[in-house]
Amino acid sequence: MKMKSINRGDSFLESSLKIFVLVGAGILFAIALSAFVTHDLIDALQQRISSPVLILYAEIIGFVSPGPRYIIYPFLVKLKDFGLGAGVIVALISGHVLIEPSTAFVEAAFFGYKFPVKRFFISFVLVFLLGLFTVFLTDYVGWRIL
Repeated sequence: MKMKSINRGDSFLESSLKIFVLVGAGILFAIALSAFVTHDLIDALQQRISSPVLILYAEIIGFVSPGPRYIIYPFLVKLKDFGLGAGVIVALISGHVLIEPSTAFVEAAFFGYKFPVKRFFISFVLVFLLGLFTVFLTDYVGWRIL
């Protein structure tokens, strides 16, 4: 009976360690990313790059961001404070949530390899359209989202 409890304890510690590594990697990613972001960089990006391309960049950053989405919230607040539009922030959050690549292997095991590939492309298009729609609502309709 004691062997089972020892094995469960080891399994719990192993699972906890994996979670801490994932959260730690996400925090390091957010800190490293926010260290490169300055007010001048955001101003230059907004002046030189159109909103659809910024939304595409935000999608990709959200896609490659490791860990749970709450890790990138301090980074998003910094982007908002620097004046980045709501469409880009919405695309970054949605890209992090919808396009999540870590579930691809589980989805492929249950539904076949075509399912995660199709879900990835559909999610990518939907997040892009969501970002554009948010830009439309904030810039042209006058809605205040953030």
